[in-house]
Amino acid sequence: MRDVLLEYVMRIDALTPLPAASTAYLRKVLCVVKPSSGVATGTITECLTKESVQALTQSNCWKLLDAGMNSIYVLPADDLNLADILHETKFKFFTVLIDGAFDAEALDDLDQGTFEGVIGWTNNDREECKAFAQAKNNVAIYDTPENGSQNMYWAFGKLLGSVNWKNQQYIEMPLSSGIDTINEANLLFEDKISFVLTSEEYGNRLALFASNRKAIVAPYIFEEIQINLQSKALQYINLNQPAYTEKQASLLEDTLQGMLDEKYVNREIIESASVKVTLENENFVATSQIKVAEPKALWRINATLQQGDI
Repeated sequence: MRDVLLEYVMRIDALTPLPAASTAYLRKVLCVVKPSSGVATGTITECLTKESVQALTQSNCWKLLDAGMNSIYVLPADDLNLADILHETKFKFFTVLIDGAFDAEALDDLDQGTFEGVIGWTNNDREECKAFAQAKNNVAIYDTPENGSQNMYWAFGKLLGSVNWKNQQYIEMPLSSGIDTINEANLLFEDKISFVLTSEEYGNRLALFASNRKAIVAPYIFEEIQINLQSKALQYINLNQPAYTEKQASLLEDTLQGMLDEKYVNREIIESASVKVTLENENFVATSQIKVAEPKALWRINATLQQGDI
């Protein structure tokens, strides 16, 4: 208990700021898999070990754990009518990986409902992969059926299990996908289909990892930025109880801009970001314009070699 004289001289009302919003769900993943015999479908289970995964399915999604993730969500399913399950689940995640055991015909019936996160799928048909890869936030990984989607699970495990958002460029991969010529690689790159390239010298390497023709980290960083901006604005308003003035709008703008610079621009996660907060003829609403550069990856280099004197 504080001393009475101190309380008499100076009374202090302590203000406790709201905590920042959690973005942990961005690194969580749901695996939609075929069930093992006797396993009920339609229920999501959190799995922390390879053995707990294998109790539900013959899928290789446990590779996510081997790649660095602490836990995964597993959904045994007979079809891809997922809308109600995704809407009603208590678990939060931003990535859904559809096992390669679901073929292109099954994928035609995919119903994700209102889910707007990243969806990954693996197949050995280039045209099917190309079509799937062009939808919002989709990731198509070209791979052979014999690999059992292990390359997809490994790549996403490395992405989501890392401390920072990295594009996982040219990381070592578990298995070959049978792509070992420059012509094959160029065709997949042009269609922005993620794939493993087998090199005689360097082994199996992730030659492209893309989401809807963008860097794989792009959808995750955009989602994280939105949550962090909303969280920072809430914290500022709750703590400062600002008046509806140009001065306070400017201070809020500086707070949001500072967060973007510190977390993203200065660390070169994005190239640039700007925030503008203005007041309108409305007592309770301010207007904000936010511009964020798209995260990019450096996958290839086109070089010119000049021989002779310079």
